[in-house]
Amino acid sequence: MAEEGRATEVKDLKRHFEVIARTGKMILGFRQSYLSVINRKAKLVILAGNCPPNLEKEMIVACKMTGIPCIKVNIPGIELGYMIGRPFSAAVISILDPGSSNILEQIVPREEEAY
Repeated sequence: MAEEGRATEVKDLKRHFEVIARTGKMILGFRQSYLSVINRKAKLVILAGNCPPNLEKEMIVACKMTGIPCIKVNIPGIELGYMIGRPFSAAVISILDPGSSNILEQIVPREEEAY
């Protein structure tokens, strides 16, 4: 899991979300994101800063088991929901198809350098 200091900046994340919303596909919510991770359909999982600890642990374990990158950002869930254009909170966002966004190239190489 990426550390808070290594998380993408807020303005970059908002730009990526806009591109993904237009050209890709993402899922909101723990349950649907968890199922996408278990079925290996997710490419990246983003956890909100105020994600409940029990959900966070479950998601991290599932991501480690399947090899899907998982990052936690210092953005509260309500703000994360607004960033993707929804009027409600989102504790977990799963990106199924990044579309034209290069978010995976920015996140995944950082994870590989750590090993």
